[in-house]
Amino acid sequence: MPTRHNVFAVKTAKKEKVIAMKRLKFFVGFLIAVSSGLGSLFAVIVPVPDKVVCAVADRQAFTQPDEIRLNGWLGSRIDANEANRLAKLDVNRLLEGYRKRPGRQSWDGEHVGKWLHAATLAWVNTGDPALRDKLDYTAAELIKCQQDDGYLGTYLAKDRWTEWDVWAHKYNLIGLITYMRYTGNMAPLPCCRRMGDLLCNTFGDEPGKRDIIKAGEHVGMAPTSVLEPMVLLYRLTGEKRYLEFCQYILRAWEQPDGPKIVSTLLSLKRVDRVGDAKAYEMLSCLNGALEYYRTVGDPKLLEACLDAWQDIVNNRLYITGAASYGEVFHDDFDLPNVANVGETCVTVTWEQFNAQLLRLTGEARFAEQLEHVVLNQLFGAQKCDGSAWGYYVQMEGRKPYSANLDGHCCLSSGPRGISLIPTFALSTDAAGVVVNLYEAGTAKLFLSDHSPVTITTVTHYPTDGNVRITMGLGEEKNFAVKLRMPAWCQSPSVRVQGESVAAAAGADGYVAIQRSWKNGDQIELAFKLKPRVVVGDHRNAGKIAVYYGPLVLAAEADLLGDGLSNTRAVALPSADLAALAVTPQPAPDNVRTWPSAQVFRVNAVPRRVSDQAAPGVILPIRLIPFADAGNSGSEYRVWLPVGRGELDLLLDEKESRSRRGNAPGSITDGDPGTFVVTFNGKPAAEDWFAVTLAAPVDVKRVEFVHGKTFHDGGWFDASAGKPQVQVQTAKGGTWETVDVLKDYPATTATSAAGLTSGERFTCQFPSTMRIYGVRVVGKPASGDNPQQAFASCAELSAD
Repeated sequence: MPTRHNVFAVKTAKKEKVIAMKRLKFFVGFLIAVSSGLGSLFAVIVPVPDKVVCAVADRQAFTQPDEIRLNGWLGSRIDANEANRLAKLDVNRLLEGYRKRPGRQSWDGEHVGKWLHAATLAWVNTGDPALRDKLDYTAAELIKCQQDDGYLGTYLAKDRWTEWDVWAHKYNLIGLITYMRYTGNMAPLPCCRRMGDLLCNTFGDEPGKRDIIKAGEHVGMAPTSVLEPMVLLYRLTGEKRYLEFCQYILRAWEQPDGPKIVSTLLSLKRVDRVGDAKAYEMLSCLNGALEYYRTVGDPKLLEACLDAWQDIVNNRLYITGAASYGEVFHDDFDLPNVANVGETCVTVTWEQFNAQLLRLTGEARFAEQLEHVVLNQLFGAQKCDGSAWGYYVQMEGRKPYSANLDGHCCLSSGPRGISLIPTFALSTDAAGVVVNLYEAGTAKLFLSDHSPVTITTVTHYPTDGNVRITMGLGEEKNFAVKLRMPAWCQSPSVRVQGESVAAAAGADGYVAIQRSWKNGDQIELAFKLKPRVVVGDHRNAGKIAVYYGPLVLAAEADLLGDGLSNTRAVALPSADLAALAVTPQPAPDNVRTWPSAQVFRVNAVPRRVSDQAAPGVILPIRLIPFADAGNSGSEYRVWLPVGRGELDLLLDEKESRSRRGNAPGSITDGDPGTFVVTFNGKPAAEDWFAVTLAAPVDVKRVEFVHGKTFHDGGWFDASAGKPQVQVQTAKGGTWETVDVLKDYPATTATSAAGLTSGERFTCQFPSTMRIYGVRVVGKPASGDNPQQAFASCAELSAD
């Protein structure tokens, strides 16, 4: 068997032939495009070839963005991303931290490289000359900021290699390599070489070199994620030292103080046990590992990445495709609805991870996840007009859209995710054409023998499940068309030239139609769109969420009607679809984000009794796709309670606590999956959680729901007495102790005594009391850190 480098040598020797075939492919495609009237839609861009051909060939091609134009819902979001974000962004703000170091924030350097990556892909897709001018200017100005030794970060010399400057070099390399590859302007190559050389000369396990694990955050996962562009730089230049640097990074991962990325995934198969479980940086490293696998062919890297993917899908994925909270992977099914959920940087790297695995394996399960995350979490994080992005985009609340880069890494990541969509929506493999996403548009693709085929799709998906695909061919051609059958559709219909075709998926998960195709041949697909109910468990027990086709739906305050102003005020009557009566309707003007946008009428019930909403009354409300929810700043909610349940007299009333804390939940929202804490890093003799009312209510029972047990506290210390229940019997009056939580466990300052998240404790009054407020008071616990103490509460209710 030849050695790895001999394989490289053989493949590199074929380089000139490969390049020639690529150029021929694009030239022929251009002539056919012009002759068929499509020349205005598709420019000819010949990407700069690599000097090193990969050891592992992709099963599915990376679709060059100029080969596809989407003009449905996806297309509208892609166009908005370019027009209202990438094209309008002030590039002088991107360059500011380089021109005048150290910049506004420690990670200021990442923005320009991310923009170059996203904007280059967008320009390739549209050919916009103004965006090209902006790209040329930005690349040239960034190069001018490089220092003599090759350093292209934003730190002062005394602060180099301490936090995020290796990270900034990563994104500068990604952005500039992408720019060179598609524009053909190789002026940045010396700059990229100097960056690569500086990294090689600075970091390593040889004597006198720095340890890259110590050069950044998150057990070294931030700096070592530079693996991805260093692999790309090696392939582009053929310089062996860049490959050797990549091999050093893989060794650094496994050193005693390293994150143990590969070994942990192979042995434990859990991402929450890797490093410090930081999701964005870990997925960035895994994307680099897949590029290294593609280049070198080490099967253990692919195995580790597949283990990570399976663990995330099985145990750590939100219903919308978000993949972390607090920017970290947590324990199995630990998925609160709010708690800094859904960092957009994580969403985009998860999208990239699935796109990489799709290319390498050709398996439809990765395309399924791509549709899931794009149509829900990614679009949900993007303001519908493309002008702004949310940092944390949670399962309920208000979307925190911002257009200001300060303190907002996600504002540069989100546009990358949108710009990547054309690269995997349709593709090709050795057998023929592959359809991964269903969207109106036209794609000019090239089969494995370099012959062109035009795919024209007509559909209003995901509003309408009917899809018509038409073949454009210069001559009759035998090949396969592979179709992804959405997992949510149980009985898809496939017809070719009017004849029914069996929709049986092959080993790769696609339905393959192998035949001799003629110009004008059509495939007709029918995916029956219907609602589905997901019954909540774990933190969402007692709630349900509703899908319509591939779309996760949400209640939005602006669409409740009947004077209701908060989604907490409503519940769904049951998990039975017949009782819900979900009915699609055209979206009203104030929430119509594209011509075929819909909302969904559904039966709801009030959660509080009033003269207008007596027991048994059905309230028709309208749900909206999560992707569009909250676009105007309105409050929204994905998981909704089932049934009215016990009447909570404290629901939505004014809450307070002894210390503000750092958890963004609520104790009066009827949702025990969210919680608040009194943590401020300091000790306290007493903490309390209270709810006060504007008008008195008659109460006979109070329930306290514990929030979360942390290693350093979060519970009450009952060693000196169990938590007290106090009430106000006059508005603004004194707090009077009426009882204690008798069933609260025998906790101490350092022991939670087995107390679990969401555990409930009840105080039953001997007789009904008319009150204006209720609170629970106790001594906070310190856990393993006696320098501080705090308590937590998920819900305080009364009936």
